[in-house]
Amino acid sequence: MSSASLASASQLEQPSTPLSPWLERKVGELVAEDFRRAHVFSQFGIDFCCGGGRALINACERAQADPYKVVAALEYMTNSGAKEDELNQLPLEQLIDYIERTHHQYVRAKAPLLLEYSEKMVRAHGEHYAEIVPFAGWVRALIEDLMPHLMKEENILFPAIRAMSQGEQVQGCFGHIGNPINAMQHEHEDAGLILQKLHELTNGFTPPEYACTTWRVCYATLAEFEADLHRHIHLENNILFPKALQLT
Repeated sequence: MSSASLASASQLEQPSTPLSPWLERKVGELVAEDFRRAHVFSQFGIDFCCGGGRALINACERAQADPYKVVAALEYMTNSGAKEDELNQLPLEQLIDYIERTHHQYVRAKAPLLLEYSEKMVRAHGEHYAEIVPFAGWVRALIEDLMPHLMKEENILFPAIRAMSQGEQVQGCFGHIGNPINAMQHEHEDAGLILQKLHELTNGFTPPEYACTTWRVCYATLAEFEADLHRHIHLENNILFPKALQLT
């Protein structure tokens, strides 16, 4: 669905159905049913990954978004075609394989580039533009948080979920599976806070007119990185983890 279509939908004054069925639902559950809804929430500044546990009415209030317009956009999208996201239907082992193959590999591929670009920006412009040095510091903080996070998921949590999905008894040092899941969710929130800080420093990853090519490429790469990370966290927080907890 194009951004223009979303925009036209968001301009509707009233939804065709009552607000309450939509607004009482959790944001993460809505996205888990149909990932296209994430595009609607992004348009209105609604956090659908780390904030996926909030009811939509609360998420609208937090984002200062008009709930009538949000619901109208959701209805427009729902009526425009079939659901595109089939990941919710995958067995847990296949979903984990998808997350590792798609999103974990993406982080490992892009993280070195983000560090390279931001450090080059510091060398070239750090003395002249005050925002560059803290920007590079937050980029490094994000990467340093994410890399061990991936290892903990791949070496501890994901093998346990795979075993549980096969009916095996998991005897880990972490106790109940909810403990490492809670830890990973907290780390997701930490990554979200860092991205929020990066948004503030970069005016939403918008390079200034005087930005050099590296500067522009860095911001564009970071915007892409954020979009992938949002979907990555969504798949874990709102689909994988709840299903894993149902196995206990």
